[in-house]
Amino acid sequence: MKVDLKQTTENQAEIFAQTRINLASRALGGDVLSCSDDFFAEKDNLLLASEPVFLPEKFTAYGKWMDGWESRRRRDGKNDWVVIRLAVMGDVEALEVDTRHFKGNAPGAVQLEYIASETDPDEKTRWQPLAERTEVQSDFRNLINFDKPVRASHIRLTMIPDGGIARLRVYGDIPLESQNRLPGEPVDTAAIMNGGRSVACSDSFFSSMQNLLLPGRGTDMHDGWETRRRRQGGHDWMIVRLSVPTQIKRIEVDTLHFKGNYPDSCTIEACQSPDEQPDENTQWVTVLPEQKLHAHRNHTFLKQLENARQLYTHVRLNIFPDGGVSRLRVIGYEANQL
Repeated sequence: MKVDLKQTTENQAEIFAQTRINLASRALGGDVLSCSDDFFAEKDNLLLASEPVFLPEKFTAYGKWMDGWESRRRRDGKNDWVVIRLAVMGDVEALEVDTRHFKGNAPGAVQLEYIASETDPDEKTRWQPLAERTEVQSDFRNLINFDKPVRASHIRLTMIPDGGIARLRVYGDIPLESQNRLPGEPVDTAAIMNGGRSVACSDSFFSSMQNLLLPGRGTDMHDGWETRRRRQGGHDWMIVRLSVPTQIKRIEVDTLHFKGNYPDSCTIEACQSPDEQPDENTQWVTVLPEQKLHAHRNHTFLKQLENARQLYTHVRLNIFPDGGVSRLRVIGYEANQL
């Protein structure tokens, strides 16, 4: 597997975090299975959703407290490793090895391997190379791009030789697996777990736009999509790429936890586009005319839908004028189900 070794910037890593699905996310079901050593800082910290922090005065019985995974100093010529189970079998596009706050104790390089398996690895597992030795910077969001997506279920990251990593994020896509549904069963093609993805929005100041498509209902206001308060007129919007072309039958807009900052109303438009993100010439069609929204409530729209006989690849949620939405669900049928 060829790796893009060009120096990335913090901004490039943040763009991936905002526009790609983190297949290792705990909110989706990712987990840390095992590691060679986590003497100074526990391996489970690698998948925390929060940004890593540094507390200068905080120490433990083992040494300096660090917000990440940190091993002992190796003296035997071997390397430390950790095994991650992804939330689902997905197409991996890039990995972020975040070493923020690890300034004198980050690894000099990493090596990445993968498997595509329905079962967890054991000592007999034959790992496949994903990226050979790749140098990483300390105190930096290192983004490692691959020349083509790789279908994977588990990732093994090896530090060369030891040290600390704050977070590991595995960016990619989730394919829509039809065999997991009964014939003719409608599906939420906007859901991250079914391969949907938020591709653009007007603003995501308070929380990531990808939160809108997470499973289940939100746990709090941060577990949703929330914009700034608008002072210059206009309204906020988000574009979602559906996992497959969809004939829309039901839409749900959930404002759970948004009690004093929910949008006053919303509309939903849809389009057909071959691109990941539709351009300015795209013709949008209204599928849900303006609807009044309420605080802390899941709104279901069926009879209100218009132009719902076509197949659409993208939807655009418009909120007026601004505010927060916990979840969006776009439920319907893909082309081969009609």
